Parts: sequence; structure tokens; C-alpha cells
Amino acid sequence: MKKLKILVADSHEVFRLGISFILKRVEDFEVIGEAAVCTDVMKKMGQYNPDILVMDSRLNDGCAVEVCKRVNVKYPDTKTIMLISPSDEDSIFEAISAGAIGLLPKQMKGEELIRAIRMVHEGKSMLDPSITSKVIARVKNSFSAPEKKDVLLNPQERRILVLIADGKTNKEIAQILMLSNNTIKNYVSGILSKLNFSNRAEAAAYAVKNNLTKPYSKAARESSG
Repeated sequence: MKKLKILVADSHEVFRLGISFILKRVEDFEVIGEAAVCTDVMKKMGQYNPDILVMDSRLNDGCAVEVCKRVNVKYPDTKTIMLISPSDEDSIFEAISAGAIGLLPKQMKGEELIRAIRMVHEGKSMLDPSITSKVIARVKNSFSAPEKKDVLLNPQERRILVLIADGKTNKEIAQILMLSNNTIKNYVSGILSKLNFSNRAEAAAYAVKNNLTKPYSKAARESSG
């Protein structure tokens, strides 16, 4: 059985060792290394080329976001999960901009981290609800005039965008619209591409900010009920 190779980076030794201990107990996970500072992260990325990088957004030498950007460019197959404080809004947006596809609060449970690792390995974005709400609220309040990107979407894509904004997973959207999971996955990829977004959280924030949910939300909720 091929194991997922995971690199854990956190400046706090006890926290770093705790994460590693939890992940080492998962049969198909392999913690291939640990790092305490940014220079160690890049060094061990070159040595091990892990599948997943689990990294604190606030490493002691202060360049975790820059490391995330560099990993995204130099090791595009590595998926990065950033551990972050939901109250640290600047770090949340910096991490999203840097290319992290998983954002979890540092107070998460072990099972939540394990689930997030599996999801991002499959190419799905994983944002904790406490973080997603911050993203949506800040983006909604950051713009006075709505953008018009949604004109690029067809009616089905707009319905799916509404359901994404409503927090539905691909599986749930597939059930609501009576389509296959692969079809929904392709639709979501197309929506992100058309709107020039990198993850579902950005698309959800865009939909809320521009009040796109209003014409469709009632029908979507009736369908899901």
C-alpha cells in the first residue's frame, strides 16, 4: 500500500510532535520529516518531496506564507494545509493567496486534520467553517460595487455556485441536482476557471458578496429539502 508522505512544520515542539504522533497512527500516512523554521521546510521539501505539507502559518522566522508560495511553484504536486488562528484574518487571506488549499484552526481535532489531509490529497479545498465565515464576511465588506464575472456562467453553473456558497460538498450537490459526482467535479472546476478563483471559498465569498444567491437560494433549498 502506497502511503501519503507528510511533512509537518511548526515552531512549537510540543505541538509539532503532537501532530506527528497523531498522523503516524494512521495506517496509510507516513510522516517523513518535521521542520521548525522556514529554511528547514524548504530543505526537507527537496529531500523528501512530500505529498502533503502541514504548516503553521506563523513560524518563528516569519516566512511561512512565502514558503507556501515557493512550494506551490517548485513542488506543484505537494498540497499545503496551513494551521491558523480564525481570529488572524490577515494570515487567512495571505495563506489563500499563497496557494494553501487547506486552512484549519490550530485547535482542530486529530480526526479533522486526518480528514483534511485526505481531502486536499484528492485535490479538494478544505476550509474550516470558522475560517470560511471570516473569508465571506471580509470579502463581502471589502467591495462596494458588485463584480460581473457571473455573466460568464450558464444557469446550471450558477445553481452550483449557489450551492457551493451554501456550504454543500460535491457529493451533496450531486444528490440535489441528480448528477454524478464526476459531473459536479467538472462543473466546479469550470466555475473556478471562469471566475479565475483558486478555491471554493473564494467562489462562495464572491457569490455572497454579489448577492447571487438571492434569485436561486429558495429553489436550491427546496431541492435539497
